[in-house]
Amino acid sequence: MSHRLLSGRVTSPVDVALVRARMGHVLGTSGHVPEEGTEFLAAAAERALQHVDSGQAGEVRLEASDDRRLLRVSVVDDGHELWSDTLGLAGPLPTAGEEPAGVELLADQLLRTDRDHLRTHRTARSRAEDLALHQRELEETNRGVLALHAELAQAGEEQQRLLRAERVARDEAETARSRLTFLSTASARLMATLQRSEIPGRLEKLLIPTYALAVELWMFDEDDALVLHSDSGDREPPEAVVRAAAERRPVHGALYDGVRRTAFPLLLASRTLGVMVLHRMVDLEDDDLMLGELARRAATALDNAQRFEHERDTAAALQRAMLTRLPEVAGVEVTARYLPAESGMNVGGDWYDVFPLDDGEYLGVVGDVTGHGIHAAATMGQLRTALRAYAVDERSPAALLGLLHRLLDRLEPDLFATAVIVRFRPGEPEVTMAMAGHPSPLRRGATGGVDPVAIPSGGMLGLPVDLTYTEHAVEVPPGGALLLYTDGLVERRGESIDDGIARLGESFATVSATGAEPEQAADDLLTRALRDHASDDDVCMLVLAPE
Repeated sequence: MSHRLLSGRVTSPVDVALVRARMGHVLGTSGHVPEEGTEFLAAAAERALQHVDSGQAGEVRLEASDDRRLLRVSVVDDGHELWSDTLGLAGPLPTAGEEPAGVELLADQLLRTDRDHLRTHRTARSRAEDLALHQRELEETNRGVLALHAELAQAGEEQQRLLRAERVARDEAETARSRLTFLSTASARLMATLQRSEIPGRLEKLLIPTYALAVELWMFDEDDALVLHSDSGDREPPEAVVRAAAERRPVHGALYDGVRRTAFPLLLASRTLGVMVLHRMVDLEDDDLMLGELARRAATALDNAQRFEHERDTAAALQRAMLTRLPEVAGVEVTARYLPAESGMNVGGDWYDVFPLDDGEYLGVVGDVTGHGIHAAATMGQLRTALRAYAVDERSPAALLGLLHRLLDRLEPDLFATAVIVRFRPGEPEVTMAMAGHPSPLRRGATGGVDPVAIPSGGMLGLPVDLTYTEHAVEVPPGGALLLYTDGLVERRGESIDDGIARLGESFATVSATGAEPEQAADDLLTRALRDHASDDDVCMLVLAPE
């Protein structure tokens, strides 16, 4: 190629269009351009346009061969040929000045081709741009999805962690609530009894089989030695028991066949009562804290029971010392019975007494001080002694009740008492009596009929008001009897006291009909009156039976 027909620098699509138009004009001057001519120009323009779109400048060259029958187009950048193509002609290109007839037709054809090419190029470039945009959007979406997936995974892991933590906290709270419920129930059951002998059995019911296989209680005796509760043998305490008592803390014993003995000290603030030993499986050792607290509560229950038993025994001894040895009265059978309550603080203020006056008459009394324990027993003793002292100068049952009322009001303002006093002379059927808030005595006639003595009763002794009492005379013939008693003999839960008195009257009549000796009759009457009933109060009765 030795003839350069044109050369144009291209830096933009406009430059490419101008160069293409100039090449079209050159081809249009030849009448020998084949149909491939338009494709030749379009290919050159497209290659130049691609080079420009890449952001680079270049040069488009059109050259002819020496015989002007071959055209060559190329895209050059900085002296380096980037692309080239050739086109053969049917005849030689005309020289300058020649204008072949097919120029306009070729120009129109080239214009249409150029427009189509430009449209195609623009469509392709738009599609490429759209594709690139979609590609970027897809990449950004993918990155967003990946980031969202990572965040969701992290959030899922955090949620699982929180759920696990919540489950652990809920389990711990449930365990704590269960343990508190157990301790509350255990305290109620242990404190519901004041009998030391019942507490070991209650501990076994609470602990076996959930927390232990077996339970032992080692208690300090009067010689400060540890002895096994309810054990008649002479067993030595295990080392764990001795250490727990000395160190005032739980001690684990040796492990045998998966079972361990754990010793929990029974602690009070000032001393150690003993040791509770649990035989249990090793996997139950997580409950040591709760079981240690249970041992402390058991110690409190045992201490309360021990104090109660001591007070009860002291009060019983005091009351036994103050109960009167009944005198022998010629012509009158005198019998009396006292029975403490079967449960609780079973020593109260019930008492009876019979003693002679200086003129051959006798006074008999049955009384009941409210309350139980040493305080009530001591007050009862004071009233008993005061009555004997007042009777030296005063013979009237009503006047004597008035004196006791004023004494108790000053002596024990918080305690009250009921009483019935009778004055009788052996050999005479008439009995004089007065009552202060006390259940009506029962009178049995000579023929065996029993009825309550219908006389008015004054107010209880010790009430913070001024009271006066009246006395009444009743007949108790030979062969008959007069029964004085306290309310413990007739009171029942859910039953009126009148029903209780009627039931006692029936028993009194039945026992009298048997013809038993007075002592046996008193025992039979007490047995019948308390049949099928565990008395919550102490019981006292006095029977005067003229011969």
